[in-house]
Amino acid sequence: MRIGDQSGDQPLAELSASLQLEIAEFDVWKKFWSIYYDQGSVGFSLQTGPGLILPVGTVSYWVKNGSNTIGGVIVSSNAIRCLFTIPPFQADAALVRLLSRKMQQLEGSSGTVHACDILPDQEDLFIRAGFRPDPHRYRWMQRPTAEFVHPPDHHITLRTPNMMKEDGEQRLLLEREIGLFLFKHANEVAGAAGFSFSEVLAKLRRFAALSPEDALQASSLMYDTRTRALIGVCLIDMEEGCPTIDELAVMPAYRSRGLATRMLQHALSELEKRGQPLLRIRVMHGHPLESLCFHLGFMPGPLFIPLMTLYGMDHGYRP
Repeated sequence: MRIGDQSGDQPLAELSASLQLEIAEFDVWKKFWSIYYDQGSVGFSLQTGPGLILPVGTVSYWVKNGSNTIGGVIVSSNAIRCLFTIPPFQADAALVRLLSRKMQQLEGSSGTVHACDILPDQEDLFIRAGFRPDPHRYRWMQRPTAEFVHPPDHHITLRTPNMMKEDGEQRLLLEREIGLFLFKHANEVAGAAGFSFSEVLAKLRRFAALSPEDALQASSLMYDTRTRALIGVCLIDMEEGCPTIDELAVMPAYRSRGLATRMLQHALSELEKRGQPLLRIRVMHGHPLESLCFHLGFMPGPLFIPLMTLYGMDHGYRP
């Protein structure tokens, strides 16, 4: 098929004697991607800003066979994402190898190439092309916001995180207390790589600097009124204009009491009051939060591999 003349004057990058890459106008490219890419993934992505599909530093391309457009892909200097083909053409490992070799040529013969957010129906294609998958799978989950009413609990209180100015920067008032809590309790999953304390603090500073008022009011710190101990943290961020669960953790001694559910219901209620239509989370498959969110009505999206890696020659890769 032919897309038309909207990108016909764009320069071509040769993949092989018969295949080329041509820079695409993103709005036109997105229209075709929304039809030919996995529909479950498309449904989640279209509700956010373009940055989830086209991150900063990436470019949308058509895959061409002469004058015919047979698919599309998002490419950066060392990464591939959102590969789709237009029937009757089908993606295969040979196409993936051509794309990765072109990128290695641009980066040098030993360049490492990544494939991002690979869906199950393309996993084998990338493996056959030499990519190694990360061990964990992830998915997006989302649900509509709604108001929830809780009976009073005199032993538990929820507080909205407060901000302060330090050296001209906006930071969480209890940054170190919250950071230490998350460092201890937010990554307690076998096989999952945790963050160092300094990395947790850096994440909290990004959260404080970038979070709008809606996200801050939907976030909560949970305390035991008897001991005054911090026992739970729920931080809501904004990702591409969409409220997203950034952190959710409860102290082990207080788990299985519905406290994480209560913090999420608080977030859903506050977002509903502020006119936000939904709340979402990017969660590792098998993490307890996946089950928690499912039982709270979050719709699961398709599983994906966040990163697959094709190592260059100096890492032992042989095409």
